[in-house]
Amino acid sequence: MKLSIVLPIYNGESTLPQTLDSLVNQTFQDFELVVCIDGTKDNSLNILNQYRDKFKKMVILENPVNMGLGATMNKLVSCSSGEYIAVAEQDDFYYPERLKLQTEILDNNPSIGLVSGIADFWNGDKITSRFPGLLVNKKQYPQNKELFLWMYREQSKIANSCMMFRKSVHTDNGLYFSKHYPSISVDWSYFLRFSLVSEVYGIPESLVRLDRRVDRNSVTTHKEKQHKAARELIRSFRYEYPNLITKKDYKFAMTTQHLMELSGKSIKNFIFPFLCAFFQNPTDKRWKNYLKNRVKRFVKK
Repeated sequence: MKLSIVLPIYNGESTLPQTLDSLVNQTFQDFELVVCIDGTKDNSLNILNQYRDKFKKMVILENPVNMGLGATMNKLVSCSSGEYIAVAEQDDFYYPERLKLQTEILDNNPSIGLVSGIADFWNGDKITSRFPGLLVNKKQYPQNKELFLWMYREQSKIANSCMMFRKSVHTDNGLYFSKHYPSISVDWSYFLRFSLVSEVYGIPESLVRLDRRVDRNSVTTHKEKQHKAARELIRSFRYEYPNLITKKDYKFAMTTQHLMELSGKSIKNFIFPFLCAFFQNPTDKRWKNYLKNRVKRFVKK
């Protein structure tokens, strides 16, 4: 088949049916579904077996123990047979035209190696925001080194839950999903490396609806783990790409991360972390706006 959809699963029984239904209802149907249950013993396997006859082809893999997202993604890609690889996640809903729009882009543009789109954030009642803002505003990604530095410095990431890429670009360039970082930064590190070997395109349309209800349990809700992984990625990429990432880029990227961390801290808990972060890069102009906005929030309370 032209396309393989890869779907990692970890304790996914509560949201998996919705995701599978959205894949069943895609207007593009020339795909196999390759799933991997990552060492969990919930009802996910039974749910998958109930959907077998609804797909042209389903491949079910299981890790005997939890291996993490990086290792599971590498296993899924290696076991897929499609020319293109589309990534799906167990708690997301995919709009019907997603696969059709993406395969058309790759079919008609051989220089493009990866295509993604806009993700809608859903709180259980309505769409609260859309990501990334670049595509929402009808702009397009920069390319190669410029895209690499943009993602590194700004943490302006591609919507990973609806990406599709050419398997040949992945294999010919020795790309992989890192096992070094906790799950939250696996996709970010992959995009950084991918941007240096192929063009990336963003469809300015919503392709996926992300479940962001307050009561959901997801890796993206584990903020301290997320922040720690991001800081480690920023440091390690500085050592890995010294000819691309200058000291100035590194300091800018780390300040971006510090600002994200500080935004979630209360007044009484942010002063010491703020001072530590500020003195690492005191000339960054973003500190002024941060303090101004912080004061406004305090006054409103």
